[in-house]
Amino acid sequence: MRRARALVLVAACTGCAQFGELVDTTKAHVKMIAGLRQFDSGNHEAAAKTLSSALGMKLSTKDRATTHKHLAFIHCTAGRERACREEFRRALAANPAMKLDAAEVGHPVWGPTFKAVSGAPAFGGTSALGAALKHYEDGYYEESAKKLQEAIDLGVPDKQRANAHKHLAFIHCSWSRERECRDEFRKALAADPALDLAPAEAGHPVWGPIFRSLRAGK
Repeated sequence: MRRARALVLVAACTGCAQFGELVDTTKAHVKMIAGLRQFDSGNHEAAAKTLSSALGMKLSTKDRATTHKHLAFIHCTAGRERACREEFRRALAANPAMKLDAAEVGHPVWGPTFKAVSGAPAFGGTSALGAALKHYEDGYYEESAKKLQEAIDLGVPDKQRANAHKHLAFIHCSWSRERECRDEFRKALAADPALDLAPAEAGHPVWGPIFRSLRAGK
């Protein structure tokens, strides 16, 4: 009789534990949904806080991937490419089979970043970069700039992305667009923090000093 009662108590405790886990998972899911609604309404700062809070709760694996994915969207939109990539990596670690839907994958900012992180096909990004560099060497800078941006949008590995941004910086500097030149150098260094210029590039009187100042954090 005592043994039977003990078994009933164990079963009851197991059921309580499972119910408690279900409650915690549900609360986490509700928190995530609140963050997604803030994201959809364009309130990205609030969404980032809510989604980060949800990650501290007992999210399911699928919800955790969704949460990291939307944090990546927020970082990409804010120009924080390194943080964007890191959140995509965390999303894929939680759910290696995760894919972006059609609307998401076509986004000009985070779509190429996700493709690069997930190892998805670059859809011609590498070949576009090759054509862009050929145009650059031949002195066709306008055509080169278009192809460089095309390669970036299609998605290429980090070092190739850095090279594309670097050459866009060269072009902008040559056209006396210093602000755009600096922006492209920043993007190049975000893609590859170890990036440096070749001796011939570093000695250029226009973009050489700009690149060195950015490398020095100025």
